[in-house]
Amino acid sequence: MKPASLASFVAIGTYGCSVAVRRMGLPAIWNKGVAFSSLENGSTWGSAVGFAVLLAVTAMADKKPAPTKNGLILMWGGAMGNMIDRLLYGAVMDYIPVPFWPGGLYLNIADLALIGGALSILWGTFKAKTQEETQKEGKP
Repeated sequence: MKPASLASFVAIGTYGCSVAVRRMGLPAIWNKGVAFSSLENGSTWGSAVGFAVLLAVTAMADKKPAPTKNGLILMWGGAMGNMIDRLLYGAVMDYIPVPFWPGGLYLNIADLALIGGALSILWGTFKAKTQEETQKEGKP
């Protein structure tokens, strides 16, 4: 599957989950903010900054390792999934409770894709640095 197709698949899947939750009448929280419900009054700015950062990281990812590229695919899919909800409904539907979070926290599948993507990018960065250090030391 091509990266663009995979990102679209993730976005459509995350949007599909929120539609299913809405239709089944499951408990859900409408999140008008970004990043764990923060910046509720600045969600437009927060989203714009997030997309700008994601675009910049993507532009620099040409020769990065696979975990970084896969992480970017997940992040684009998650960002598009949340953006669809934000454009259609003015908020993002969160429906997965995180019980151990102080004060309560709800996520959705798109958020999980964003978190997984960020972790994959960190792993790819760590992996690339480790490989560079190994090559500098002259090890195979």
